[in-house]
Amino acid sequence: MHIMGKVGVWLVVVVAIASTVLTAKFIQVRNSWTKKDVAFQKAYQTLQPKIADLSEQVTRLEAELFRSKELWGQHLNGVVTTVQRQPEGILAIDRGTDQGLREKMTLYGFEIMEDGSSVYRGDFTVTTARNAQAQLQPNWRVRPEDVATWQQNGKWRWRNLVPPGIQPNYDQQILGIAKAGDTLTERQKKLATEVALGKAAEAQKDLREAELAGGDQLSKDPAVAVEYREGLVAAIEQTEEARNQVLLKVDALRRKLRAAQQSVERLQTENIELARKLPQASAAADQASK
Repeated sequence: MHIMGKVGVWLVVVVAIASTVLTAKFIQVRNSWTKKDVAFQKAYQTLQPKIADLSEQVTRLEAELFRSKELWGQHLNGVVTTVQRQPEGILAIDRGTDQGLREKMTLYGFEIMEDGSSVYRGDFTVTTARNAQAQLQPNWRVRPEDVATWQQNGKWRWRNLVPPGIQPNYDQQILGIAKAGDTLTERQKKLATEVALGKAAEAQKDLREAELAGGDQLSKDPAVAVEYREGLVAAIEQTEEARNQVLLKVDALRRKLRAAQQSVERLQTENIELARKLPQASAAADQASK
């Protein structure tokens, strides 16, 4: 065999062996990548719902960030707020012109509660603004029972803007509460008047009952007539008792008078009988009897 033929044969053998080795490695790599692809597919299917949830959270947070920046305006957080005059709802805060506040500026107050939540208290106007202090008054009619729920020295969050619709709705509620308060006040006054009239009527009734049957309302002065001291019933009873005593006395006198008349008549009859028995006077007696 020619030398070049032998070399070619050996080259073919070497290439075949290299091809076999490379093919084996290729299959091994392909299997590895196939396993990784299957694992990636499973991981993707597992993470896909989480990705949707995270995307929704990102969208919600972006919306909240937009509302916080664009709809709620600037805010002052953790502001120490003191109730200066409770009947008027006047407040004092430890922020002033150093934080951009100015007089006649409208601020919206949110009281921060102990659990971290906040309660909207309404809109206020800055009446006095100094370097690190400001005084605010409410823009609505304050009710004492409302201010009584505010912390005397609490922390508030103040904003210079609220989303459209919140303040009108709040104003309508405040107006409704004010109207309800006015109605309640009028009814309480009416009720107080009716209660006073009821008490006066009850007092008059007690007085009239005392005037009839007696009572502590009447005078105790002995010089006053009986009906003004013990009542009409007692006066009538005493008068009837006096009348009965008088009637008894009159009856006794009538009985005595009748007995006296009967005694006189009996004496007259006896005298006439005795006169008839006298001889001298019998004729005169007869004449007298005729």
